[in-house]
Amino acid sequence: MSKIVISGFYGFHNIGDEAILKALTQELMDLDKSIEITVLSHNPEETMAKFKVNAVNRRDVLKVFNAIRKADILLSGGGSLLQDDTSARSIHYYLAILRMGLFLRKKVFLISNGIGPINRPSNRKHVAKVLNRVNHSTVRDNNSRELLIEIGVNPEKVTVSADLVVGMPMESLDKGEDILNKLGIADHSRKNLAIAIRQKDFREQDRRDALVQLANELAREYNVVFIPFYYKNDTKIYNDIHMDTDEHVYFITDKYNSDEFMSLLQNMHILVGSRLHSLIFSLVAEVPFVGISYDPKIENFMDMIDMAPVCSMKNFNNESIKTGIMEIERDYDQAIVKVLAAKQKLKECLAHNDEMLKKVL
Repeated sequence: MSKIVISGFYGFHNIGDEAILKALTQELMDLDKSIEITVLSHNPEETMAKFKVNAVNRRDVLKVFNAIRKADILLSGGGSLLQDDTSARSIHYYLAILRMGLFLRKKVFLISNGIGPINRPSNRKHVAKVLNRVNHSTVRDNNSRELLIEIGVNPEKVTVSADLVVGMPMESLDKGEDILNKLGIADHSRKNLAIAIRQKDFREQDRRDALVQLANELAREYNVVFIPFYYKNDTKIYNDIHMDTDEHVYFITDKYNSDEFMSLLQNMHILVGSRLHSLIFSLVAEVPFVGISYDPKIENFMDMIDMAPVCSMKNFNNESIKTGIMEIERDYDQAIVKVLAAKQKLKECLAHNDEMLKKVL
């Protein structure tokens, strides 16, 4: 029986990362029914209950050390763990976990990581040094691999895969329909349009005004549903703007799991998103989407499927977003075909993870 420790951004009520963990644990169990999995989590009790795995507090150094000491394999990922753009500390935390695995002479792998930005020269040196020592790394896009090679990682140690959420199955429509009914959406003759943004990008009044204007203009035609992919932060947009929005604009503030969110996305006609995993969920749900970039990982993902964001958060532009929606509506069937082709391409890339894990197990 293999014992595996998984490190990542788990236990924080981030739907994307919870979906990553679900996909990864399911993949491992499919490969080896007897496998024993321990997750490093911010909320161990919740993680154990939700995913039927062992879990320890990711900040309890002794428990983390003992979990890795007892394991055969350490998996780091997925998600954007090795970056110093949003936090100066997180990159050192994840490197410390990798170093711990190497010190204890375990098999250490990165799986479906998004790499960067890594701005500080010292951090680039640390990442290259550690990743040249791990057994192998898979990354979720071409640009992540290119960055690792640029900073000095051996190209033979890095394979391009895809985000683990690409492997999620589609759900029945029922769960999503229940959520929409709970929101009070009564006019089912209207199409549903999802908006998934980071609340922190709309703290300034002019940004909030632009978002309200966009939502109200779209609400003339669609049921507009704000979906919080990072519950703790993104639900705050309700308090910021709901008093200024018109009829047919709705806000999800209750907690749901990744399966329910997948079903909800399948009930959408179009998604407008800046959250990376909102775009990936939309892809898996086979729903056309309009991407807005706040970070290179958005461009990296869309580049993998021969698409591009319509604008960036630095230049949030309602007209560009509405133009992107109109282009989808102009030939909706073709937009679906494009999404299906992109989904198939990424699922083929994702197979590289299976190949690596089968060798390891």
